[in-house]
Amino acid sequence: MKLLNIKPCDNTFFGDGNQFKFGMNNFIRSKNTPYPSVFFGAIFTSILSQNDEFRSEFFKKGKYDHEELLELHQVYLYNNTTEMAYISAPKDLFINSQGKKVFGEFKKVDNALLASISYERILQSPEDSDYKRVSNKYINIEDINDLYSNKISQQIELINENDVFIKNNKVGIKIDKATKSVEEGMLYKIEQTEFLDDIKENNNWSYLVEYEIYYNYLNDNYNRIEIQELDKGYLKLGGENKVCRFEKMENDFIKNFTEKKVTKLNQGIYKVIFTSDTFFKEDIKKAFGQDIKILGIASDKPIYIGGFDMESGIRKMYKGYAAGTVVLIEVINENSQLRIKSKNSKGFNEHIVVKEGI
Repeated sequence: MKLLNIKPCDNTFFGDGNQFKFGMNNFIRSKNTPYPSVFFGAIFTSILSQNDEFRSEFFKKGKYDHEELLELHQVYLYNNTTEMAYISAPKDLFINSQGKKVFGEFKKVDNALLASISYERILQSPEDSDYKRVSNKYINIEDINDLYSNKISQQIELINENDVFIKNNKVGIKIDKATKSVEEGMLYKIEQTEFLDDIKENNNWSYLVEYEIYYNYLNDNYNRIEIQELDKGYLKLGGENKVCRFEKMENDFIKNFTEKKVTKLNQGIYKVIFTSDTFFKEDIKKAFGQDIKILGIASDKPIYIGGFDMESGIRKMYKGYAAGTVVLIEVINENSQLRIKSKNSKGFNEHIVVKEGI
């Protein structure tokens, strides 16, 4: 597993899956962290650009087997000063106006409500109306294993997105290629994302991306062509192809976080936390496997993840779950394994599992 620190040199635009429409009444929002597939494309393009022989052979084959060659894992928000990494906060946490944090409870619903609710448990907020479910916040990964998994809520470190990112608005125009003039009604307004520290020039925040190159596949299918790994340089990211600096690095906190991930499950109740944006091509119940029963889900409104299939030339759109979504599950059989990461190389469907003591 390799780590790449990626820092935009300018503000960026990261689409959220909604269709781009012209007109001043249509405001196109930008995500703070792009879908992981954006990083996948940028990293693979950088590998191609730095390896002439491999690039020539890749396009000569025309197989578009990039997902067999490269796999993206977790994308972190990274503080370069403290060397701490953050992910989206789990959505079963609540916080009040004083900053006190508590867990919500997955409670069984009455039999009369089961017909109208998909699962037998629903997340209940604290009775105190001052508590709101955490939204647009990030959690320190050290706190996942030390505090969150042990339900020690108050000491958990949460960072608000407004302390990390700032938004800018941009108005653009579309030019008629024939007349070289502005097309009528073709103005547009988009939101752009920038790290707040770029304004203050203290360079604290960046993205940290885990990725893996499959050398066995490379050797078997590309005549043992050697490729130069990414070390330090520039790549382009986002809807406007903004330039970003990248540099390889190591981090002990992330290594520890990765090593502690649960892979095999005994019988009992667990929480699955999606640590990246997640989608399934099938029903979520089927995706989790027959050994797993979903008891309840804590999530915000659905997200929509779009992509372009290079081989078929078809644009696809999937309904998904935002990072931080919590799925309460019951494991039916011993030594069960979740299947939700299979056949996904672009960084979606990353997750962690913690034991739930209920």
